[in-house]
Amino acid sequence: MNRIDIIGKDGASIPAYVNDFDAASIKGVVIVSYGFGEHTGMYAELAERLIQAGYAAILFEQRGHGAPPEGCKKWYGIIPGYQSFLDDIESVTVAARQMAPDSPIALYGHSMGGNIVINTLLQQKDPVYTCVVLESPWLGLYKRPGAFLTGLVKLLNRVAPDFIIVNKLKASDLSGDPERAALYGPDRLYHNRISVRMYTGIEAGCFNAMANAALLPVPSFLAFATNDRIISNQAIFEFAADAGDMVVVKEYDSCHAIHKDMKREDFYRDMVGFLDLHCISD
Repeated sequence: MNRIDIIGKDGASIPAYVNDFDAASIKGVVIVSYGFGEHTGMYAELAERLIQAGYAAILFEQRGHGAPPEGCKKWYGIIPGYQSFLDDIESVTVAARQMAPDSPIALYGHSMGGNIVINTLLQQKDPVYTCVVLESPWLGLYKRPGAFLTGLVKLLNRVAPDFIIVNKLKASDLSGDPERAALYGPDRLYHNRISVRMYTGIEAGCFNAMANAALLPVPSFLAFATNDRIISNQAIFEFAADAGDMVVVKEYDSCHAIHKDMKREDFYRDMVGFLDLHCISD
């Protein structure tokens, strides 16, 4: 894939990667928003599946993720604010529309990326996206923090929003495929650091998504993992129920990262089938 640098709304450079494609022959463009701690390199296989299916794929680095900009000493887990996530998707979308003026544009979001995608949809004023794929979206946590920790986070968000929390996610909770799970540890760009500002923003995004699920504006494929020990499937069920006919829900006997687990082939097949249904004109 080719690297391009997209200028964000605040003037920051957004590293992005896109395959060579003929705008007249693709089925559509899929913009990928990955999960917390990840980076674009971890989505090469997903991008390849999209490309093989006839889509253009755009991967981009999200704030506080991927390789730090030159000279930046504090990067991992640090963001200007939650809105920067949404603004960056919009900036990438503008670039996608320039590259493929007449093609449908779809969004894919995994975990944190699902949270970001939903809130991007909810803030758009005009129809932009044809459909979205939500894989294990972060709409709530499997284990909620207690009252003391919740209060401490609120305090820190006021006085030290860049304070870093180191999470204790296990690779075996991300993927039940031992070979795929083993790849997380040696990955130098994969990290486990989240600032209080980032966590607070994502949690606010959860609240907004849950409160406004009925306003979801486009068809959405919602994949959840039956063995997820990271995010709340109950929150996913409640969101899907409120979103109604806009959402197609599919479960997989998998851990959190379905696309890296034993059922990934089923997920890829279902994802492409959903995209084809909504992106290919009759």
